[in-house]
Amino acid sequence: MRKFVSVDDMPAIERCNEHNGTGPIRFRRILDGSEFESPLDFVDYTCILPGSTIGRHEHHANEEIYFIARGTPLMRVDGEESRLAPGSFSIVRSGEWHELINDTSTDVEILVWQISHSKAS
Repeated sequence: MRKFVSVDDMPAIERCNEHNGTGPIRFRRILDGSEFESPLDFVDYTCILPGSTIGRHEHHANEEIYFIARGTPLMRVDGEESRLAPGSFSIVRSGEWHELINDTSTDVEILVWQISHSKAS
């Protein structure tokens, strides 16, 4: 397994438009499907800068768990809004639409686990 001294040592992917949202959003893939048994696809560390949104999109045959490490983003899942706090998490299930919005003045840092039902045995 790869070892990192800090999150900044991990390779980063910066996107300015994620699912028709706004950026910039920085992804750092911590683990991917080759590093553990299915059905887990990946674990990401994601930094969402102020004013950025991961746009409205639907999950198909997978779900994601968002754990909030820092910040207070707004999460919309199937039309329901909730303000997430550090230490809290949100689960987006297969077939649900969701949008994650950083409408605050500080960075939001989250860990994301994606679980694929299509790989489940």
